[in-house]
Amino acid sequence: MPKLLHTRDGIFLGEITLEEGDWLIGRHPDCDIRVVDDTVSGRHALVSARSSAYMEGLLDVHVEDQGSTNGTLVNGRKITHHMLKHGEVVKIGGHDFTLIDEAIRAFEPTTVILPGND
Repeated sequence: MPKLLHTRDGIFLGEITLEEGDWLIGRHPDCDIRVVDDTVSGRHALVSARSSAYMEGLLDVHVEDQGSTNGTLVNGRKITHHMLKHGEVVKIGGHDFTLIDEAIRAFEPTTVILPGND
């Protein structure tokens, strides 16, 4: 099951286990993941986990900026919507959320064999 590791300045703050559903991240008290930080909008970003259309038993995890003032970054790039992969880091204000998905880590990369000039 995928999870988000929440850190700030390299300090571990928590772990969020992702089951199928949605998690709103922001400063507002009604957010599922509340982040008390002036650089984070009230309703900053939405993380969604849905059954994968391609791999039975796995979840696809998406992050979508909710029109935040300072934006949502994935691996240092500003996004509006992004499907997360294992190891990618979502930056919201001064906070980092790293996706860890042990089920995906178990798969080895596919070897691509291209026709050569023999």
